[in-house]
Amino acid sequence: MDGANRREAMREIAMDLEEGADAVMVKPALAYLDWIREARERFDVPIAAYNVSGEYAMVKAAASRGWIDEKRIVREILTGIIRAGADFVLTYHAADAARWLREGNTLS
Repeated sequence: MDGANRREAMREIAMDLEEGADAVMVKPALAYLDWIREARERFDVPIAAYNVSGEYAMVKAAASRGWIDEKRIVREILTGIIRAGADFVLTYHAADAARWLREGNTLS
């Protein structure tokens, strides 16, 4: 699929739903937040977003060099994906986020 052609993506989603799909997934999540938003507005089905390994690796690399606050950035990423309209997020950050939540009930 052409990553620059959101209309085509929406047509593909509509066709998938017509063929019986119960949900749709958008990946990679960060590069396609606008697609998540449009899918949320157009379709009344669960929207999944896959925060792919490359997005995870960028955060880990920058955090390991002290360029970013990893916990803050992960919170921003996950919040942004949900705010765009995803009902659930598949992410490599899940184990860290769960640990941070257990430790202090917040990702901030």
